[in-house]
Amino acid sequence: MPRTINWPTRDEWQAKAEEAERTSCFPRQRVSADPADWLTADEMDEGRKLAAKLVRATRIALGKVNRATDRYDMNDWNRRAVDVDADVDDVASGWWQVARYARSVDVQPEAADRLTALAGAMRQARDVAAGEATEQAVAKAVAARATDAEWEKELKRRARIERGPQLTTITIEEDGSSTVSGPVPFRPPWPTY
Repeated sequence: MPRTINWPTRDEWQAKAEEAERTSCFPRQRVSADPADWLTADEMDEGRKLAAKLVRATRIALGKVNRATDRYDMNDWNRRAVDVDADVDDVASGWWQVARYARSVDVQPEAADRLTALAGAMRQARDVAAGEATEQAVAKAVAARATDAEWEKELKRRARIERGPQLTTITIEEDGSSTVSGPVPFRPPWPTY
C-alpha cells in the first residue's frame, strides 16, 4: 500500500551523512574483536600465564580469609577470559577482575599490575584503531553522499519504501512449467469479525 513520507531534501540528506555513519554501529564493531590482533603473541601468552598464576594463588588466599564464595566469581571471570570465543572485552574484563581479586587479598601485586596493564593496552590498541576506522568510514560516507550516483540510489530506496511490500506469485503447472506474475502490492488479509 503506497504511503507518503516527508523525506529530507538532498542537502539535508547530505548534511546528515556524518551522523548517520557514526551512529550506524559502535566504533569497536568496525575492527577485529580477536584479542590476538591487539597484543603480540608473547604478550597474550604472558597474560594467560599471569592470570593462571594469580588465580591459583588468589584461590588459596581467599579461602584463608573466609571469602571462599568469591572464588566462584573469580573463576567465572577467568573462564570467560580463556574461552576460545572470547573477544577483547571478555579477555580484558576477565584479566582485570582476576587482578582485582588478587589485590583484595594482597596476592602478587606486581603480577596483578602487569595483568591490568596488558588488559588496558589491549583495549587501548583496539579503541585507537576503532576510532581511526570510524573516521575513515565517516569520510567515505560524506564523500559518497556528495555524488549523483549515491543520490540516485537513495531516490530508488525511497521509491521502494513508499511503494511498500510487493507480492510475486509463482505458479508451477503439472507438466513442470512455471509462470511468474509481475509484482503487485501486498494486501494483508483483514480479519473477519
